[in-house]
Amino acid sequence: MVYTIVVHLQALPDHVAEVKEKLKEASEVYRKDRETIDWFVMQDPKDETKFCIVERYEKESSQEYHLNNPTFDPYVVPRLAKDMDLTRWEEF
Repeated sequence: MVYTIVVHLQALPDHVAEVKEKLKEASEVYRKDRETIDWFVMQDPKDETKFCIVERYEKESSQEYHLNNPTFDPYVVPRLAKDMDLTRWEEF
């Protein structure tokens, strides 16, 4: 089973470049975390303030390695227009 987290977030308009750079940095760091299959970041081509993250882990407990690596939230959360929308999935 692959455990997947999908996160949608929206940057404040005057912080898009900062959030985008931090997401790029976070993807390089987080995809190296133990038991992480991959960590993808995407930007909406029609609305530059919107981003999507797809995090893929070997199993649900694997996300603990990611949660103990605080590269992202303290920097990005204050630059968001609203709370992140996070959903959890199990791949077939």
